[in-house]
Amino acid sequence: MKKLAIALTVLFINQALRAQIVAIFSDNFPESAKARIGITGDYDLNSNALTNSLISKFYTGGYIDESLKNSVLEHIRNKNRIGGNYSYGIYAAFKPDSIFHKKYISFFVSIRDRFHFDSQFSRDVFKVGLYGNAQYAGQTAYFNDFNLNIFHYQQLQAGIVSSNLDSVARWGIGLSFLKGQEYLSVQAKKAELYTSEDGQYIDFNTELQVAKADTSQTGMGAFNGYGASVELYFEAPFQTRLGDARIRVSVSDIGLIRFNKQTLTVKEDSVFHYSGIHLNSLNDIQSSDGSNSKDSTINSILPFEKGSFSATLPAVFDLVYETKLNEHVYLIEGIRHVFNANYGLLGYVKGNFYINPKFMISATFGYGGYGGYGHFNYGLGMYANFKNGIVVYAGSNNLEGYIAPKTHVGQGVYLSLIKNFK
Repeated sequence: MKKLAIALTVLFINQALRAQIVAIFSDNFPESAKARIGITGDYDLNSNALTNSLISKFYTGGYIDESLKNSVLEHIRNKNRIGGNYSYGIYAAFKPDSIFHKKYISFFVSIRDRFHFDSQFSRDVFKVGLYGNAQYAGQTAYFNDFNLNIFHYQQLQAGIVSSNLDSVARWGIGLSFLKGQEYLSVQAKKAELYTSEDGQYIDFNTELQVAKADTSQTGMGAFNGYGASVELYFEAPFQTRLGDARIRVSVSDIGLIRFNKQTLTVKEDSVFHYSGIHLNSLNDIQSSDGSNSKDSTINSILPFEKGSFSATLPAVFDLVYETKLNEHVYLIEGIRHVFNANYGLLGYVKGNFYINPKFMISATFGYGGYGGYGHFNYGLGMYANFKNGIVVYAGSNNLEGYIAPKTHVGQGVYLSLIKNFK
């Protein structure tokens, strides 16, 4: 049973990025241990169209030449997407002998800093953004169905887990308080940019909604909103002809954040005509009343208002099926979907290979997510159980961007350090 318990926990490496209950109460929390603390961190980025080479230039500020732009343009489709996350935090979990006179009930608390962004964009968005709009003289560039979502918030979560439902099944629930730090949402159902043939003016026909958290309050200490979320988890073992099996279901980040009255919002459905700014002298570039300042110019195009705004979190659904083929090999199949996040359904197959009961390597092959449309996902991971109750998980679920940076974006890393106390 001890070997089985150690082995089963490694299944969760691929899910630990999202399902926090699974990451905290994995099966290697031995019965002899009464408490544990852990430090976790993860990062991932992927796209079905952009490349790691281009993203690196944006991040480092390098020069993006025509050759690089043209190589990326070959992969751009009519609809494209990109998304990424990072999070890090610390947690503590406890297994008292009895809670409410119920054995096998444990509880936990965790604190995390979390960031998420995703976007959907058209081929014309890329071409105008990288090449300019001169190529569209006398034509219309279509940015329809463009959207961008950015969340940055801190999470305080507490919950309970039962390890003995009907003697075999497990369940868990976590409730979170959320502190909103940063938020940006751009939803453009219609966005059409017409450039005159002689380049003297542009017309922008748009049906647009924008919301942005208070720009005067930034950094980790910013308290621009508050909210709540819930996480649910269930697993059940059963027997198959191939061997012992388990099915696991989890839904996380079901909730929202209510951003305060300083949130900037705009809802626009009109045609904007722009033919330049007329100046009588250089002094008019920044007049004393600020009428020609950058902010006032932007506000004349998109007249922002201040008001509270509720933002729904990207909720994550995971379904995992795992089979023990023998003492050294476990096969896992799973699907994942992220709602409200421009995410494509992700399907994957994973193999866990045990060198011995305390050390394992894993390999993952998947398709979908942000890297779908012909791009496959590849991952490698490891698990090690050291002396003195120290456990380490490390690896990546997306290696393709490191291997082929000129054709893929997929990149990421996760690391978890755990200490069990008797």
